[in-house]
Amino acid sequence: AFEAAGFKNAIIAKEPPSVEEDPEWSPEDVRYSVVRYLASPIPNANGPHVSDPRSGEILESDINWYHNVMTLLRNWYFVQTAAINPAARGVSFDDEVMGRLIRFVSSHEVGHTLGLPHNMGSSVAYPVDSLRSKTFTKKYGTAPSIMDYARFNYIAQPGDEGVALMPDIGVYDKYAIQWGYKPILNTTAEEEKAILDQWILKHAGDPLYRFGHQQVGDIVDPSSQTEDLGDDAMKASEYGIANLKRIVPKLIEWTAEDGKNYEDLDKLYGQVFAQFNRYMGHVSNNIGGVYEHHKTYDQDGAVYTAVPKERQQRAMAFLQEQLFNTPMWMLDQDILERTEYSGFLEQMRAMQVRTLNNVLSLGKMARLIENETMDKSEAYSLAQMMSELRKGIWSETRSGKTVDTYRRNLQKAHIDRLAYLLTAENQAKASDFGGYRKSTVVNTSQSDIRTIARAELNILKRDIRNARNRTSDLMTKYHYDDVSERINDILDPK
Repeated sequence: AFEAAGFKNAIIAKEPPSVEEDPEWSPEDVRYSVVRYLASPIPNANGPHVSDPRSGEILESDINWYHNVMTLLRNWYFVQTAAINPAARGVSFDDEVMGRLIRFVSSHEVGHTLGLPHNMGSSVAYPVDSLRSKTFTKKYGTAPSIMDYARFNYIAQPGDEGVALMPDIGVYDKYAIQWGYKPILNTTAEEEKAILDQWILKHAGDPLYRFGHQQVGDIVDPSSQTEDLGDDAMKASEYGIANLKRIVPKLIEWTAEDGKNYEDLDKLYGQVFAQFNRYMGHVSNNIGGVYEHHKTYDQDGAVYTAVPKERQQRAMAFLQEQLFNTPMWMLDQDILERTEYSGFLEQMRAMQVRTLNNVLSLGKMARLIENETMDKSEAYSLAQMMSELRKGIWSETRSGKTVDTYRRNLQKAHIDRLAYLLTAENQAKASDFGGYRKSTVVNTSQSDIRTIARAELNILKRDIRNARNRTSDLMTKYHYDDVSERINDILDPK
């Protein structure tokens, strides 16, 4: 990146001197920027820096490298690429593979030491199917910026030979380093700004050069998420789930080692659930989502635009198919018999409820109402979203099918969330932490959220009563009786 900006050998790494060579040398000395190995079980690395508040000049930086970052890399690389990548199949990797993974993370941390923040809006620049192409990924990697949390290529499928599996220093990174460091000779600071602005405007609207802010808490912009790849979360996640389905039946084989217990099997099985959860987050955040594209006065167009209705409906359909219809493929009896004496029911319930509550979060619901108010004809309304959610979760009330244990748990969770919405406290504006946290103000008692939640409970009450009379399954009857009483208690607490 620095060569592209006109520098040779801009960054030089050296071994620290011994005490005999330099008794005064210390990693705490502000004159030295160091990579520090920390003998700690924390699975992480970071790259903080100290800058002069008057000029922004970076005076000193460090990369803190915790020992267990290798475990983190093993877990990610395994669960995201093992379906197509023999080098990732196993509980320990060859030195060459782990070295390449360390190079990836350390390059990301060097970016931080140079002043680059996370760019979570980078990976959306690439069409999903391009990430299955050898020629495309070899040229562009998996994202335009290594400062995204793009991780590894979970989209590539068996048969996509030679496809790149991880990001590299990309187009955006070279552009950002040029903007921050390339000398502009014979100019004043004021004259420099106009030139720098022109460098930005030259690439306005080009997704390769886009910056998307990292978000914590409420994920408002679904095109600027962590751990995602490609321009379509639903399509990308379908590919990712197809690969997880290939991994699960092979987990015992790929973790086997004589004389060892099943601890590694248990951990990597847990990584399958964690990765699946990431996909559910990537998709569900499209509902009630608002895109953010940073602009200045001399650029045309809106900064904030709602996610199109069609994409939000696709997200809802995806959740119904992949999550709320119990993903039984995840529950491998051979693995469970070796790793758990109990708990798989609770694990499935918690996974489903996490996404259900995310969809029915106050911020998302309030943004759906706002978007409908601004653009009735093209908006995905809160009433429509709630109706589609209910019809999927409670499909047995129309089909007459038996309600199994997993679905009974999910349906009770849906009622619990509707009950919460009837009593939820107002949501105030939260501190934005320099742009990292977005929050939507919600006055729950005076918004349509409670109105629609109450209507949903009344519709459910009617549907459950009708379904109860049609089923012959005893446990389903008991379930319908129970949830009917719960709804009565919610609507009429006295």
